[in-house]
Formats: sequence, C-alpha cells, structure tokens
Amino acid sequence: MTLTNDQLSHAQLRRPLIPTDQRAVEPAAARALGEDPDLLVYYFPQWHTDELNSRMWGEGWTEWELLRRGQPQFDGHVQPKRPFWGETDESDPATAARIVAAALDHGITGFIVDWYWFDNAPFLNGFLDRGLLAADGIDDFRFGLMWANHDWNDLYPAVSSQPARMLPAPNSRYHAKTAAVHLIDTYFIHPSYYTVDGGKYFSVYDVMSFVEGLGGIEAAIQFLSWFRDEARNRGAGELHLNAIVTPNIPNPGKLLGEIGFDSATNYTWWHHSPNGFDTLPTTTYDRAFAAAERTWESSHEFSIPYFPNVTMGWDPTPRTVEWDHASERGYPFTSVLVDNTPQNVGSATRAALLDAARSGSGIVTFNAWNEWTEGSYLEPDTEHEYGYLEEILTARQEVRQLLAADAQAAQ
Repeated sequence: MTLTNDQLSHAQLRRPLIPTDQRAVEPAAARALGEDPDLLVYYFPQWHTDELNSRMWGEGWTEWELLRRGQPQFDGHVQPKRPFWGETDESDPATAARIVAAALDHGITGFIVDWYWFDNAPFLNGFLDRGLLAADGIDDFRFGLMWANHDWNDLYPAVSSQPARMLPAPNSRYHAKTAAVHLIDTYFIHPSYYTVDGGKYFSVYDVMSFVEGLGGIEAAIQFLSWFRDEARNRGAGELHLNAIVTPNIPNPGKLLGEIGFDSATNYTWWHHSPNGFDTLPTTTYDRAFAAAERTWESSHEFSIPYFPNVTMGWDPTPRTVEWDHASERGYPFTSVLVDNTPQNVGSATRAALLDAARSGSGIVTFNAWNEWTEGSYLEPDTEHEYGYLEEILTARQEVRQLLAADAQAAQ
C-alpha cells in the first residue's frame, strides 16, 4: 500500500500533536524520585537496501519482502501486517523525518537503534547514516545505539530453530575495538546522541557472547575500561554502558555490575524469565504483562539501575515456514502474543512509566518502533493507524498528571 500526498496530509492532520515545549528531548540527568521518565524505543533498521543483504538474498532485497508474504498459520491468527505508510525506504531523509515527527508528536524521547558490525564494517547502517542523521527534526530528537552483537542467521524464512549462520558474531577483541573506535568517532560526538548523567548511552545485546568472544569475564572488564578511556581520549566524553538482560546470563543482578555496566534493561518481554509465553499457539497480553511486572519488581534488587521494558507485541511467524504451533521449538518458532490492543499496550506503558518514575530509574525502553516481522511495532499499520501512538501519548500525559499530583501531595 502506498499513500498519496493528499492521503498522508489527511492522516497527519488527524493525529494528536504534543506541543514542542512538552517534548522530552533534554539529555537525561540524575533522576529524583517522581520525575518524568524518558521513553526510548528500539528501532530495527532492515527496511532499506543494503549491499551485504543484496549479496546474500538478491539485488534490492529488504525485509518488506518477508512481511509481504506473511500468512495466517492457525485459526484466528492475524497476518499479514501492513504498514499504513506503505513499504517506505527508511534511508530516505524525508521518510526518516516523518518517522521522527511522529515519534516526537507522541511523547517519545528517542530511538535506540539496533546497530550491526560484521566483517569489520557496519551493516544495515543506511537508516542511521543517510536517513535519521540527515532528517529534519533530528536536532529535537535523541538517538542511542544497541550493539546487536549476535550471529546473523537465515531467518528469511527460518526452516528450524537452528537456522544457518550467515555472519558470525563480531565479538573478538579485534572486531570489538575496531567497532568501538568507529562508534566513538562517528556517533558519540553527535549533538543529538542520547546521554545519561552526561554519559553516552550504549547498549550491548548479547552479553554472554560478548564475554566469551573477548576471552572471559576479566577480559570483558578490561575491554569496557579501555572503551571508556578511548571515548575520553577521542573527545566523546563519558559513556553510560547498558546491558540487555537475557535468560542465558547467570545472576544478572550481580554479574552485570561486576563486568562494568552502568545499567540494565530488556529488549523484549520474550526474554523475561519466566516470560509468560508458555501457552500455544498464543499467549494473552495480560499474561505476559503480569510476568513483566514481576521482572520489573525483582530487578529493583540489581546492583545497577534497571529500566523497565514494554513490549507492544510478539509474532515472528513471518520469519518461519508454516509449522503446527503444538509446542515451542525455540526462536522464531514461539507462542504468538494476542490481545495486544492499543489500550492494553497503553496501560502497560503507563505502568512502566510510573515504575521508572517512582523507583528513580528514569527511563523506560520499548519494543519496538518497527519490528514488523516480530509483530512488535508502534509505526502506524492499516488496522489501527495511529492507535498505538495515540495511546502512548495518552499514557505520557496521564503519568505526568499523576506525578504532578504526587509532588503536590508531598509539599
């Protein structure tokens, strides 16, 4: 589906705009209890052509092709998903500008962009380099990066839960150091780069692969110390290093702080342990949300701050061949999240914002802006249009009112 300019103008007129003076774009600082949190949304950048993808899958390939082929795999299964804006090229600055405007207008502080480094070079960097950083509105927006340092596997579509490895995880000391220098010189010096207490926010997705690739816990500690020194020496200042919590991390509340991370969060509710995704073929949103709230509560005991995560949805079936959905086989052959209405997602966002404000962590992470082939996206679709974004904005406004009432009652 491709919208005409007239249709786009009409769609933009109907969305609720957040006044510019209420946009949360200041760099995060040390948070007092009860302060309005930042809302950071993960962004998956495989919606533009990339030279490496063209070599692997054919000239001009993008993941839109996979989404387009999505089909229902069981009774009541809602597929395919269709983007309201059409199959856009995210590396186009005009497309990126529309994305930034929609995010800002609905209370989103910034994106945490999934960042890839394979064969000692960036991969899927077109959205970031050619789109986002050249877009109108970037001065009012914030972006940080999450190093997606995992193997790149054949999920297009996957025929088993052990798909072929296309590109090995780039976690050796050589690759990690080369990537770090590129990050510092290219992104950390950008004026719109997101900071926490003055430190440039940088997240590591697969902590245990990172540790293993570098040679163990002590080597990982040394690397993060070197990374901080290198950032200072190259003029980027301090770093805020964030770890993504996954089930394969032993005692994350203790280990992550010992390695040298400053904070922790999740990428998706599916990574919670337990995650509530234990019914097939579907799991209800309230069941997964209850598991998420238990994770938020237990994570307050971490040795480092934990940022609660909200997940909009979960349906990776566009990345699979058709299967019977009788039992989970491992990603991407998993349960599908249902009842994730805009209202239910808004309620979860409201709860996470209150948790972050009242615990003092000050940040909520959200999955995702555009994980279309995992069924988790805020970007408008043809079913709900701007419905999810509108509920995010409503949650933001209601939490601000509650926090103002808390502050007044405390006087």
